[in-house]
Amino acid sequence: MGCVSISSYKGHTIFAFILSLFMFYDPLAIALAVISANIPDFDHEFKRNHVITIIALGALISCFLYFLGLPYYLGLVIILLGGIFLVSSHRGFTHSILGAFLITVFLSLFLFFGIGLYSYNLDFNNSRNIMILLILIIALALLFLNKRLSPVFLVAIAVLVVAVNLGLIPPLKINLTLLAFSIFFGLCSHIVLDSFTPSGVKAFSPFRDKEYHKKFGVSLFLILIGMFILLFPNKLLFYLNFLSL
Repeated sequence: MGCVSISSYKGHTIFAFILSLFMFYDPLAIALAVISANIPDFDHEFKRNHVITIIALGALISCFLYFLGLPYYLGLVIILLGGIFLVSSHRGFTHSILGAFLITVFLSLFLFFGIGLYSYNLDFNNSRNIMILLILIIALALLFLNKRLSPVFLVAIAVLVVAVNLGLIPPLKINLTLLAFSIFFGLCSHIVLDSFTPSGVKAFSPFRDKEYHKKFGVSLFLILIGMFILLFPNKLLFYLNFLSL
């Protein structure tokens, strides 16, 4: 009774956090991976009202930005993201590879358009862009994290900001590719973990309804590691150099 199910929000959060901690070492990328690991389960029927709230919020943001003469695409992305959960049955499309890809696209666009309200300069050595990114990540946390996780997450973000400002950790050196991959990684970590449950996952929904289990989860995990090495060879060199010390 006291055990945490591997498919619970706690299990998904811990799994994504540990994996991304070893892979990314960039706090903002880790934060996005943790948030993303909790997103697929928004296809639950009991979260339907929350999804409708997200869509309504997106509509309000679009209208607000439109009347201010600012790009209103930010709100449209939120609406489209909410629409995915409305059309997905539990452990259906949001737990598929295509679903993870589309959610990654929408969340990446959310970050891109959010920063673009001020500047389309995506240089993350710019402190202003880092602050905007922090605000956007906090907004995503409030939208998608369990209410029990949100306070812990916000405290961790606050500690991060203080640590950077005090020079306790070096300035964050990230880019949109890393952020997008961390989102995709978090979403796929959810799929991997659910593949170890008795019901498995419909990984190729809506094209196939076949349920996939442990072997698929292990294969997907190895593919993610391979993608990470191909996309970020410098980070692999960082770890190799660290281990050689």
